[in-house]
Amino acid sequence: MESRSSRSLVMRTEPCIALALCAAALAAGVLERLVPKQPTFSEIFAPNWIPLTATLFAAAWIVQFNQNPAWIRIRRVFCWGGLLLMVWVANGILFDFLRITRLIPLPVDWPGTARRTLAFAAVVALAHLLLARGAAASASTRPATWYGYAAFAFALPYPVLRVHWAFGGTLGLGWPGAAGKGFAPLLITIPFLLAATLSLLLISPPRWMPRWLLLTAGWSATAIVGTIGPVACWTIIKLLAGGHDPGLRGIAIWIPCLFYGSWFLFAIAIGLATRSYQLRSAVLPR
Repeated sequence: MESRSSRSLVMRTEPCIALALCAAALAAGVLERLVPKQPTFSEIFAPNWIPLTATLFAAAWIVQFNQNPAWIRIRRVFCWGGLLLMVWVANGILFDFLRITRLIPLPVDWPGTARRTLAFAAVVALAHLLLARGAAASASTRPATWYGYAAFAFALPYPVLRVHWAFGGTLGLGWPGAAGKGFAPLLITIPFLLAATLSLLLISPPRWMPRWLLLTAGWSATAIVGTIGPVACWTIIKLLAGGHDPGLRGIAIWIPCLFYGSWFLFAIAIGLATRSYQLRSAVLPR
């Protein structure tokens, strides 16, 4: 009885915590603009209305504004809309970490870091609520496995072109070596090749591989690429809309569009593939 009551208490408090984190991220964004002379690097990351809209969408879903079954689809729009927009607010947190650890030798944007950290915490809370509530609805249907194939396809453009260039190819380049010389640039293809491998493992994992390892890798990949892909796509769109060339010297304009677009889509696909594996493996004997 005590366990049931404590579980009920958690179920009641979790939505409040998620909503409080959303509001805190919004407030941090407002306060960020009041701090003068701070090093900033995220002015073009997202429109100013994104944090407020994300918070309102999340709040509308959490409070369950209408229990009528006819409004279930609209509630799903608010649910996913709030989550994805809050992911957008959290974009750039990886670069904050690299600046704090001095792996990127640039000043730390502390107000922006606080906002993005709170937004990321809100994303985790919202995702936990969403996945917990969606598990019961998905129990009667077998989750699709094609998400893993989609993630595999979206992980390939960057490493494939990098390998092509390393061996002398010039597709998308103004001249050989415009994207870097030698085989050193191939090192940054390793994470993408690992991501492609992970995508296939989430479809049909070997029996000896622990479930927790695949889930940790899948959700970590979702979080890392999810905090890079949206802002990369938005930056490209803003540059194109402003008549600017988002490409580097000697690199065709479609190359960064392909790379950043594939990162954005991979973040979505790997998240769905991980969730599909999580549901399928939960009912399989291991």
